[in-house]
Amino acid sequence: MNLFVADPEWGWWIVFYFFVGGIAAGAYFLASLIELVGGPLSGDLPRVGYWIAFPLVLLCGILLTVDLERPDRFWHMLVRSEKVHEALNQNWPSGGWDAMLGAPLLKRWSPMSVGSWALAVFGLCSGLSFLGSLRSEGLMVRLLRQSWFGRILQLVGSLVGFFVAAYTGTLLSATNQPLWSDTPWVAPLFLTSAASTGAATMLLLSRLSGVGCPEAAERLERVDVLALILELLVFAGLLVSLATWFKPIWDTPQGKLLVVAVPAVGILLPLAFYLAGHLNARRAPATLVLAALFSLAGGMLLRYAILKTPREILAERSSLISTMPEPPYGTPGSGAAWLGAISPEDGRQSGQAGADPVNRAGELQPRTKIPGLE
Repeated sequence: MNLFVADPEWGWWIVFYFFVGGIAAGAYFLASLIELVGGPLSGDLPRVGYWIAFPLVLLCGILLTVDLERPDRFWHMLVRSEKVHEALNQNWPSGGWDAMLGAPLLKRWSPMSVGSWALAVFGLCSGLSFLGSLRSEGLMVRLLRQSWFGRILQLVGSLVGFFVAAYTGTLLSATNQPLWSDTPWVAPLFLTSAASTGAATMLLLSRLSGVGCPEAAERLERVDVLALILELLVFAGLLVSLATWFKPIWDTPQGKLLVVAVPAVGILLPLAFYLAGHLNARRAPATLVLAALFSLAGGMLLRYAILKTPREILAERSSLISTMPEPPYGTPGSGAAWLGAISPEDGRQSGQAGADPVNRAGELQPRTKIPGLE
């Protein structure tokens, strides 16, 4: 766990973005899957997923834009501004098409750029599917949902939605932040959570709107149970992978939420309510609603705890640094002042990843010792 990094200072906008983005991706994927393989028994239930996905994708775009330091420049994530200005100076669209066609900007090496384009493509697919779901039959339904074009649209949208659901976790794991960089399980956890929260939202909206036959809703309920079980297994993998760093995680309030509240509220309680509904011959609607609501609450808690725990760990590190003793070797200054003398490369030999060049093979330099962080 690297404690010598800066806090990215992501606030509630990003927490909500991760949450609603996961729901949108999960709902669209499940709606497309039901429509592709569900047959006549699926009824109108896929429409519910499309109603959920597109508005939430729009909300994702708004949340990301608001989080930028300069929200008016959000479009710089997608296009080269100089090319756009060049095209406009050439009176586009009557001219300047060469410049405008060169404006799209995709930085394959940048997770932010790839994620922005994925969200844009997902928004296009979910928007067209949304238009095709406004009515239960008609020309738009046949064109955007039931034709070969509609099937390709659903397939592409599902793949991109799958990527959107997982890439946020991959983005976190690619950083050097505490917790995020110490486990490969964040992306799979976000993906399984997207499936469970997407299914839960579809079940709630189906219940409220009356769209979707009971048989289709019951099958979707079984899908949500399977998603929750898979999420529980992945969550266990996350905890095992972080066993070495359990204490600093547990020492933060958000860490306690992650370890205790997330599995209890977001996984075990929904499973218990689904089981109670299954055992009850009358299948009381309240059990289904409670299961879905707790699943959504757990998805929100998961994103909050994952994003905020590293900040608290880094805050604890800062507090420790402020109480450090005078630096060694007779150098004057406070503990915080000699933090720069501490290097993550300490103790690594030449040839190892991140090694300091002065650490020649066979002459391993002693590690810097910090009280409380040895």
